Amino acid sequence: MSSSSSKISESPSPALSRKINRLRTSARKGWTPPPRISVPQWADDNRYLAKEAGSTSGKWRTGTVEVARGPMMAVTEPGVHIITAMVSTQLLKTALLENVFGYFAHLDPCPMLLLQPKEAAAEQFSKERITPMVRATPKLKGLIGTAKTRKADETLLFKSFPGGFLALAGAGSPDNLARRPIRVLLCDEVDKYPVTREGDPITLAEERTATFGVNWLSLRVCSPTVEDESRIAASYADSDQRRASVECPHCQHRQFLDFFKHVEWDKADGAHKPETAKIYCEACGCGWSEGERLRALATTRHHQTRPFKCCGELQMPLEAYDRTWRSCEAVEPGAEQPDPVAAVWDWWFGPRHAVYRARCRHCGAWAVSNKHAGFQAGKLFSPWQKDKPADIAAKWLAAQGNEDLLMSWWNTQAGLPYRANGGKALVLEKLAERGEIWAGQVPHGVAIITVGIDVQPDRVELEAVGWGRNEESWSIDYEVIEGDANTGAVWDKVDAYLKRTFYRDDGRPFVISATCIDTGGQNTQKVYEFCKARLSRKIWGIKGESAQNGVRNPVWPTKRPMSRTKASYRPVVIGVNAAKDVVRARLAIEGPGAGYMHVPHDRDINWYAQLLAERLDLREASGRKYRVWVQLPGRRNEALDCRVYAYAALCGLLHFGLGLNRRADDAAQPYQAAPDARRLPEDQVAESGPPPAAPPPPAARPPRTSRWAS
Repeated sequence: MSSSSSKISESPSPALSRKINRLRTSARKGWTPPPRISVPQWADDNRYLAKEAGSTSGKWRTGTVEVARGPMMAVTEPGVHIITAMVSTQLLKTALLENVFGYFAHLDPCPMLLLQPKEAAAEQFSKERITPMVRATPKLKGLIGTAKTRKADETLLFKSFPGGFLALAGAGSPDNLARRPIRVLLCDEVDKYPVTREGDPITLAEERTATFGVNWLSLRVCSPTVEDESRIAASYADSDQRRASVECPHCQHRQFLDFFKHVEWDKADGAHKPETAKIYCEACGCGWSEGERLRALATTRHHQTRPFKCCGELQMPLEAYDRTWRSCEAVEPGAEQPDPVAAVWDWWFGPRHAVYRARCRHCGAWAVSNKHAGFQAGKLFSPWQKDKPADIAAKWLAAQGNEDLLMSWWNTQAGLPYRANGGKALVLEKLAERGEIWAGQVPHGVAIITVGIDVQPDRVELEAVGWGRNEESWSIDYEVIEGDANTGAVWDKVDAYLKRTFYRDDGRPFVISATCIDTGGQNTQKVYEFCKARLSRKIWGIKGESAQNGVRNPVWPTKRPMSRTKASYRPVVIGVNAAKDVVRARLAIEGPGAGYMHVPHDRDINWYAQLLAERLDLREASGRKYRVWVQLPGRRNEALDCRVYAYAALCGLLHFGLGLNRRADDAAQPYQAAPDARRLPEDQVAESGPPPAAPPPPAARPPRTSRWAS
């Protein structure tokens, strides 16, 4: 017996040997940490494309759509917890979700939730994307699809694997969002999510990651829709706003591709030829062939572009890069040129597949947090044959004059939210940079001053606006008078303000020429009483029009209003839609001149935010589309209303015969002080300015033809 036992221990049976080897292998795998690789590397090494899931099959290669590498690398970038991809259609969204799922299921198993707008869409995604991917990828085929479930439909919406699972659900059910703790949240087509009775679906789902501490991830992907309504656009605005750049194949200048900046085509006898459209380098001016464009796409890198404040200065990385590049152009030929990219961004990861993080121009610190990494890209970054610049240009030309086609073009081709007014997007931080310092209370160039007043139940807000040649304007002052607007004390302060005299640095005095006060709201009677008693001072009560179907009426009525007497007082009905059109268009003017809006340097940024508190909403009635201005939810718009009313006051003066340009020419003449000019308080003149002077003698004034004349 002892001899037999000794032989068994020395020579185990083949079955026992196999068990021992499996046990050793399992122990070795259990103690071996997963490889430290990125998502695109995992996909290149392990993923295969199924024939039924797309137009191509075989081994996956991230370099085919190089712009997708950045969002995939952000998954393993230290510090990143939220990833937003706002991109055009058929570019990277679905592949990003699939590769993130495969990476975690294979190398870092954990509970995951994939949200679709509806449960039917979740089932379709499972059938058409997840199942073919698992079947075609050997590393996933052995892990997923073996779970035994009670209901057949659970195999579509629940995929289990050792150490975790993938649950698929519709975003419309709060129960789906709160059923289980998760570590990775994958959100697809987020602009189509409904708002549930318990709140925003993404916020509710992200609450389920709380138990995972600092080891959670939320991914949001979608093509954008309408500006100020798009959930993905709002998410991208909250991120570090990464944009992709490529190198010119001719001069190696790195640039951020933009359709309106880089794509040009021929025009013959006024006819557009979109088939000739090419990308032209902003530095050397060379046009790229399609082969050169594809080679340029292989050099795609992503850069943080969100404006930030560091070392006491507001800095905008994209503009800083542009300035640095132009300074490089000025270097003598043959001299060593500074690297404009290195001057604005520091790379992380590695130089070949770098993520460029914004740096402060003074201290060199990484000044923008990468907790929320946002990515944006349009069809110019697509390698597919049907997405050539010529095709994009043809679609742009075909969309002109058709709101539906324009919206589709902006969303699917540019990868940007559609702005219903078709105007230039206004960046809050960019507007705040236009603050100026001028001597005296009134800058040179101002001819007259009007005031717009917005009345709220607990306060009255006023803006004094100076107007010059061709309606160039200066915001002279903005005042908030606190108090119950139904009390006389508040209106006494308003009256005292409207009697003020403002002074230029050379002593020229300016009084308020006209005022418009909104009579709507809860204080109508009090405003009526105030305006009726001051008709001779051109203090006009006004009321916004009730324009039907977005009709634009003149800002000031074209017909002469009825006699404004105290016995028969009626407010002036102004065209607020037309006035807001003018104000928004003038905000987009970038340099001094006709219509430009000057602002003092100490104006609070919230004032600028209030100017942008409304957007043009596209509506339809009886088959006719029209646009109206609507206030954004949760936004205050008093500054916009005050500017509209100050502009309406100017329009009223013009209606009654004011010659603004002639008045501007008169005000531009040197002002001579009268011998007996009285010195003003020190706080009313600039410290460096000359002593203030009295008005010129009456003979110097132009003759008046009526009480409404200039």
